[in-house]
Amino acid sequence: MGTISPRHITGLLLLLAGAPAWGQGLNLLFPEGVPGYGTAPGVTVLSRAQTARAVEPMHIGSFVVTPLLEQSVGFDDNVLTSAARRGSWLIGTSPSLLVASGWSRDAFGAYVAAADTRYLGQPGQSRTDATLSLGGSIDIGRDRLTLAASHIAQHESRTALDAIASDKPIAFRLEDVRASYAMGFGTWSLTPELEATRWAYDSTTIQGIPAPQSYRDRFMFRGGGTLRYEIAPLRNLVFVTRALSIQYTAASPGQPAPDATAYQFLAGFDYDDNSVWRYRLLMGLENRQFAAATYRPHQDLIAEGEVTWNPTGMTTLRATLLRGIEDAAQEGVASYTYTTGRLGVDHELRRDWLLSGALEWRQASFPGSTGLQTGGTARVGVTWLFARTAQVAATFDHSTVRGATPVSGPVPSYVRDLAMLTLRLGL
Repeated sequence: MGTISPRHITGLLLLLAGAPAWGQGLNLLFPEGVPGYGTAPGVTVLSRAQTARAVEPMHIGSFVVTPLLEQSVGFDDNVLTSAARRGSWLIGTSPSLLVASGWSRDAFGAYVAAADTRYLGQPGQSRTDATLSLGGSIDIGRDRLTLAASHIAQHESRTALDAIASDKPIAFRLEDVRASYAMGFGTWSLTPELEATRWAYDSTTIQGIPAPQSYRDRFMFRGGGTLRYEIAPLRNLVFVTRALSIQYTAASPGQPAPDATAYQFLAGFDYDDNSVWRYRLLMGLENRQFAAATYRPHQDLIAEGEVTWNPTGMTTLRATLLRGIEDAAQEGVASYTYTTGRLGVDHELRRDWLLSGALEWRQASFPGSTGLQTGGTARVGVTWLFARTAQVAATFDHSTVRGATPVSGPVPSYVRDLAMLTLRLGL
């Protein structure tokens, strides 16, 4: 419940700038560093302030302002993610601005960003994305009220599991508002939460044939609470309950809408020894019931986990696990279970050289069918902090996807290599 620090902002920039998203899901769309959307926990090789050569934020009065410009060039050898590879050079430009308060009480954060990607050999795959987020917290005695809102205009890539094989990236817009109220009772704390999210999709084409995507437009309303019991400082037992209502606004003709009500229950722990180890694990169940009898109830195990180990001050290892029920993109399919695990390592070779590597596995399992998709990505990267406000990062990703969705039929297995060189400038 503390304020956002410059260390968190520096970590956000180093962790998120210029890198493709790992995994999928709603949380990955929202920026960290804004109250209501989280901050990077703990101190790692990447989130520790590099006092000599970091892309440092500016201090304007009681605010911390971080403008950033990224210019990237790279080569994607399988832009359309097909069995027959068709590659293209790409150029990316991504300006962003993060503003955070440095107050001792209360907090405010704002984030605005754009990301333009031009594929020189496949101009139809070019896209421009944008994000705007605002959030604030008010301390009321020992309690804290947090309000946040985001508007996101992005494109859905064919690289994600359950993606539609459209001729070009599918544009969508997302609006999200949320509120929470954290209350402390000695060693116990309770945080009720409310959230409303709206998705709206543009039409696309599949092999030149128009394919409206309005059947995916929906509202999601979520209410719940998190109960924590502090065993010792930075060591908590955690219990989470949530209720969700998903309402679709434009079902396809002759196809019932997959409106649903869901309940989630999770329990686990959050442990941080403030030095070498930090680990948290939540496990539970989600039960999703659909209004239309066409769709069978979907019940499955859900989990969120993370282990961070700093064996030395120069190295960080982090393992993450995420498993949950997602809304399906395929027409006539209501939901699927998405599971992803990632193991990453970051090593500070010198104060101005950072090395990184990661392995990720992901799976989409569709209930009541033989549809199953799996994917994996291996990444290596190096970052050179060559000036106080400038960095160069080189990354290479090798990805594979195998399997099929229950509606679209067999999806050709594909292999994709992506090499990127990114210049980051703190303005």
